[in-house]
Amino acid sequence: MVWLKMVIKKRCSLPNMLLLLLVVAYTLGEVNNGVFALENRDAESIPSIEATAHVDRNEITIGDKIKFGICVTYKDGIVVQFPELEQQLGIFTVKNTGIAEEPKREKDGRFMVERYYVLSSYEIGSQTIPSLKIKYGGVQGEGEIVTREIPIDIKGVLQEGEISGDIKDIVPPGNVPVSYKRLFPWIGGTCAVILVSGIVFWLIRKWKRRGKSREGEVKIRSPHEIAYELLEKLLREDLITQGLIKEYYYRLTGIVRHYIENRFGLLAPERTTEEFLAEMAHTNILNDTHKRLIRDFLERCDMVKYATYGPSRIEIQETYDAAKRLIDETRERLEEKEVVPA
Repeated sequence: MVWLKMVIKKRCSLPNMLLLLLVVAYTLGEVNNGVFALENRDAESIPSIEATAHVDRNEITIGDKIKFGICVTYKDGIVVQFPELEQQLGIFTVKNTGIAEEPKREKDGRFMVERYYVLSSYEIGSQTIPSLKIKYGGVQGEGEIVTREIPIDIKGVLQEGEISGDIKDIVPPGNVPVSYKRLFPWIGGTCAVILVSGIVFWLIRKWKRRGKSREGEVKIRSPHEIAYELLEKLLREDLITQGLIKEYYYRLTGIVRHYIENRFGLLAPERTTEEFLAEMAHTNILNDTHKRLIRDFLERCDMVKYATYGPSRIEIQETYDAAKRLIDETRERLEEKEVVPA
């Protein structure tokens, strides 16, 4: 500025002053343009995406967990895709996979996002966490960026100076003297329990035989007596008046089927009507008249049980009479009651 004042003092004419001001303005404009160009070159020198891998510690003991992180810095308009690790990453086991954090804006205008993983290993020695490929996409297309490998020193549980021979084997069991005297009370007690149980069993069996001998004769009820009793009980329950017609027919069919089984040895209750009629057609225990009576009775009952057919009062009575008639005509004809000795 000193030289500028000297020039002004020597040449203070107006044209010279204007020329001097133009030179100063041009010089300042060139300086500003140079600074702007330098700033643009610095912005262009910043990479569009960077990825770094880091761990919380490089030395661990076997089985310890390592916090392994990936940090990605990228420009606006880029979408980052972190790798989804499987159960293994080299010799390291992936214990846990964290969720990527929300992107943060850096001072240079780029964004930064991190994701953490928890690793562990049971291999001793100098190991390496392998590099990972991180995919990204944007306006200029898709690409990949690779992280660096990280060395990890894994130590065993033995302290420095110790050797595996310091671990001693288990001491074998000592010799215990064998004595059978202490078993005598147990053997005697077991024999006593067996003896008492045998006496009790013999007394109970003897008492049961004596009770049976006092009962004398036992009356055996015939199949038709049981059937008559069940028919009378069915009438007393008056299911028809209550509107329980299907249940009435189920009960009536069951009485007749059990009577046939007890009287003739035919497995009527466990079979369908078709199966029972097919078996009955090949037996000579029943005559043709009784076979037709049984067939008509069962088919009449099935119409009510398995169809929407509603019988009238007269039909209900006829069905009951058919059941009683079948029992009357096929029952055992004995003048005296059957009595057998106990």
